[in-house]
Amino acid sequence: MNQIEVRTASHRQMVDITRQVADAIDGDVNGICHVYVPHTTAAVVINEHADPDVARDLIAAYDEMIPKIRFAHAEGNSDAHLMSTVLGGSVTVPVENGRLRLGTWQGIFFVELDGPRTRKVWISVH
Repeated sequence: MNQIEVRTASHRQMVDITRQVADAIDGDVNGICHVYVPHTTAAVVINEHADPDVARDLIAAYDEMIPKIRFAHAEGNSDAHLMSTVLGGSVTVPVENGRLRLGTWQGIFFVELDGPRTRKVWISVH
């Protein structure tokens, strides 16, 4: 398993990690690449990475989807915990001849929901 670090600069932010994930694939392997975020206030998604407006629009939509309500969790980041369960903590991408088999416009994004922070992403290929 490989690990990359992602540093975020905003409270909510999408970071395109496609290149780092691709670089973590060793050799001319075929299989499945599993990308996992070991954090409860972050997520990983696949979406369009050709137009940066898409990531900005998604962050705005996530904020609208999860209202600021009174949660019992006292840290003040319960909305981030909820968003991470909605978005998901992992994605799986086919690998052929050592290359990610993403669609033409697809990229892999780390989604920061309670930053800024330095986070880990774990990558394994099977």
